[in-house]
Amino acid sequence: MMSEPKRLHPASAILTFFKQLKDGIFPVIVLFFVNDYKIYFFIGLAVILIAMITYSIISWMKYTYRIEENEMRIEFGIFVKKKRYIPIERIQSINESAGIIQQIFGLVKLQLETAGGGAEAEAVLTAVTKEEARRINTALAERKKEMVDQDEAAMTIKEDKTYLTYKIGVKELLVAASTSSGIGVVLSAAFAFFSQFDELIPFDDIIDRFSFLSNASITVYAVLVFLAFFIAWILSIIGVCLKFANFTVMKKEQDLVISRGLFEKHQLTIPLERIQAMKISENLIRQPFGYATVHIVSAGGSAKDQNVSAILFPLIKKTKIQQMLTEFTPDFSLSDQLNPLPKKAKRGYVLVYTIPFLVISCILSYFFQPWGYIALLTVPAGLLLGLASYKDAGWDIHDEQLTLSSRNLVKSTFVVKRKRIQVIEARQSFFQRRIDLASIQSSTTSGMGGTHFMVKGIDIEDAGEVFEWYSYENHAKKDAIL
Repeated sequence: MMSEPKRLHPASAILTFFKQLKDGIFPVIVLFFVNDYKIYFFIGLAVILIAMITYSIISWMKYTYRIEENEMRIEFGIFVKKKRYIPIERIQSINESAGIIQQIFGLVKLQLETAGGGAEAEAVLTAVTKEEARRINTALAERKKEMVDQDEAAMTIKEDKTYLTYKIGVKELLVAASTSSGIGVVLSAAFAFFSQFDELIPFDDIIDRFSFLSNASITVYAVLVFLAFFIAWILSIIGVCLKFANFTVMKKEQDLVISRGLFEKHQLTIPLERIQAMKISENLIRQPFGYATVHIVSAGGSAKDQNVSAILFPLIKKTKIQQMLTEFTPDFSLSDQLNPLPKKAKRGYVLVYTIPFLVISCILSYFFQPWGYIALLTVPAGLLLGLASYKDAGWDIHDEQLTLSSRNLVKSTFVVKRKRIQVIEARQSFFQRRIDLASIQSSTTSGMGGTHFMVKGIDIEDAGEVFEWYSYENHAKKDAIL
């Protein structure tokens, strides 16, 4: 019975111990290097480890969960007993994942997420068996159906039932990894690592070993820079492949079940009714080849998992998006043609993207002659980016759906239903006011602070048309007529 208090699998104590160990490893390393009395260090370390093991075991014993009276009830705490009761109707998605420890014991981690969730999931069951996870999913689904007074009893899903399924292929995975922006993540991680451990890395010895490069030509430096970026690119490919390996989307009745991962497996269940909008992204590399990434903007979800779990298709041909949306998310469609921005908006886009490159290039050229003049090559790049941003921006209204498109480095197309829009805002800068232009921003509920999407340079009359379409009074009159 799910109403009886249950404990997590004992492996939860191991996970708690390693979490404490991870949080305290850096201070321990620092203490080891600064402490001259090593014997006291090891005695203190032994005492700390025993305390951590004891704390982990007692925490596991005190942590219980159950489903009772239409609530998920969790009780925990050693010195202060805490109770957390979560109404089942507030649970919007169940994220299932399995780290290394869970996989060793054949377990999974369940994260129960609610609408407007904070930085962490509302409830986390760190270690339960796969059978127990299925029982919890089934119990929550049955209680939800009972609460909305549905006549049909919860049906047990048969193992041999066929569902609409999409699975990323090896070719698509490699193309997605090769054209992703993961190289920036790798370089940022490398910089963060060196900045944190710069005192432990013998930079002086490394510099001495490569002192012969001080007299090298510019060609040698160019080759070294190229090799560094190439290695970062290879590492980013490996990271993306590991993250999205076995990526599968399965449509089960009114839910989308998204699973991914090789070493660390994740599974997320998103009810179709909680999908707020769709976002199609095309970066500078993928767009010329006709590839895009499709994201889901959904209500609920923890902040740290929001970006990853919202990916519906990591890589897909743009010509196939409409078909896939029709099959998996039939409420949304992709507009064939957007209303372009007026020609008078082009100058603003060009200036916004060109002036910063021009100013920075002039500064570098003045202080770092003659190599600083190379920075002037970025000015034409800014000009081309401004023209591309102007060309790719647009909007469209089709029945109850609004489509907005814009570009920074990545072209993004935002598709949202009128009933899912929380707020539509119109803004005018000083320069826009002089030539009758405006910026339109649509906001929907998502994660902690919502999702906002803006298109700049829309004609003032077109902005008025968007507001009239969104107006509650106009739609109320239309419904009354019908």
